[in-house]
This record gives sequence, C-alpha cells and structure tokens, in this order.
Amino acid sequence: MPGRTNSKNRCERCRMYRPLCLCALIPQFHLGTKIMVLKHWREDKLTTNTANLACMALTHSEIHLRGIKDEPLCLENLISPTENVALLYPTEDALELNERTVLDLPRPLTLIVPDGSWGQAKKVATRERALKNVLKVKIPLGLPSQYRLRFSPHEQNLSTFEAIARAIGILEGKEIQEKLEELFVTMVERILWSRGVLKPADCTTTIPEAAIEAGRIAGSAGGQKTKS
Repeated sequence: MPGRTNSKNRCERCRMYRPLCLCALIPQFHLGTKIMVLKHWREDKLTTNTANLACMALTHSEIHLRGIKDEPLCLENLISPTENVALLYPTEDALELNERTVLDLPRPLTLIVPDGSWGQAKKVATRERALKNVLKVKIPLGLPSQYRLRFSPHEQNLSTFEAIARAIGILEGKEIQEKLEELFVTMVERILWSRGVLKPADCTTTIPEAAIEAGRIAGSAGGQKTKS
C-alpha cells in the first residue's frame, strides 16, 4: 500500500488515503454562525490538521493563513465593521458559552477560531491588532478530547475541530454537534487503523472494505500499510 508521502494516493479534498476518503460522509451545514479560522501557516500542509475538515462541513466558513513572513494577515479587510464578532479564546475573563449567555450574543455571529499548536494559537489575540477589543468567548469544560493523533500537554486541550463542534453545539444545536463529532471520530479511527494502532473490530466506526483489502494485498506483497 502506498506510503503517506505519496500525495497522488490521497484525496485532494479531505487529504485522506483514497480508500479511506471521507468526502461522501461529510455533512453540509449552512448555519447562521460564520466560522472564520485563522490557521498558522505551518498547519496548512499537515494531513492531521482538523480545521480543514470542519470547514468542509460548515459551508458558511473561511480559513485564512497567518504567520507567513512578509505577508501579514490583514483582518481589517476580512471583517466588516457591521459584523458581530467573537474570538474563541479560553482566557479566565472570556465569556463562557452556555444556553443562557448565547441569548445575549448579537446575531448573526462570526466566530473567529485560532488554529495551530497551542503555542501558535495562544499568540493570535496579541499579534492580530484587529482582535484587541473583540469579545473573547470560551466553551465549558467537557469530556476529554478524542483526538488521539497528537500529544497535548494539557488534559483539557481540544483539537480545532472539537472546539468548533462544541461551540456550534451551543450556538446552533446539539444535533449538529453530534453529526460533526461522528465525522471527527471516523477520521481519527481511520487514521489510527492505517497506522496499525486499531483493528477494524476495535473501531466504533466502519473501515471501508476497499481499504482493508488494499492492506491485505500490501501485506501479502511484503509492503507496509500506509500512514494517513
């Protein structure tokens, strides 16, 4: 089975190894809440980045790269003066999103979400001048992250996808959050299976038979299972 460095064996849209492609499973939600992801440029090529997948499902969403040398992100040109904006940024003084507080938020809302490593994401509020006076919001502490593809030094850290899904669950409805999280778990389990960490029987979602068969063929030929 082809290795993960061979880009032509990956879906151009979801970036998964083609037999594990998620595109047919991605739901489409056009919500009142607009998601604007500020992604650190180092994340853009990573196949384990989760912001891309979240924005595929949320059609009213945008991704903008930040941190590129000599190409500063000009948020002033991306946000209308009449837009209702909030920054998902878990400081102590940030407004916690819940059933009560969302009633007071102006709508429609543009939710800005930093994306990158923890160190990259936490610099957004101070390095982007347009965010200086923007309302900061946070999601309540909840279940541990199901993102088992990267190590986090903090137990309560979430992937960008999970943070978006939980925020959307509060702002737009739990049923949307559940659909998003189902997609997320499918992605994680398919990648873990491709790395040999999970067996199909240990997955709560389905590994496509075509991928399993490709793995058998690669094994019989002395090859290695691809790593997504």
